[in-house]
Amino acid sequence: MRPKVFLDTNVILDLIVSERSTKEVNCIFSAIKMHLIEAQVSVQSLLDAYYVSTKDKVPFEAFKAFLSEIRRYVNWSSVDSIDLDWAMNNYTGDLEDDAQYACAYDGCCDFFITRDKKLLNRNAPGCPMRVMSPEEFVSQMAS
Repeated sequence: MRPKVFLDTNVILDLIVSERSTKEVNCIFSAIKMHLIEAQVSVQSLLDAYYVSTKDKVPFEAFKAFLSEIRRYVNWSSVDSIDLDWAMNNYTGDLEDDAQYACAYDGCCDFFITRDKKLLNRNAPGCPMRVMSPEEFVSQMAS
């Protein structure tokens, strides 16, 4: 069975903004394209990534082309009211992160891939979803 990953907004930005790109994120996306990994991203992350990418002068047409590309390989999900309720009841200081985490958990993801240092500390002993940086994930998959 293929591992299922949730790509956080900052990982999506690594794919969009060339200056942010890393070999690990490119490796993950290549594995997704080869159907070695199943991937999920929230529409909220895509909207947030668009907003941030405009600050890096990414043109709308380039962002639109990116969405067309990843849509072929990545499942899109929505943060819903249940995720928001969970986030409010399990608030860690960042409601958006908490809601994204709940969305990934609801999507039965095995891994939550992020660069957010606060989220990287989120691994709870009983939770089956592991939070990892792209580097940690690639290292684990390679071993």
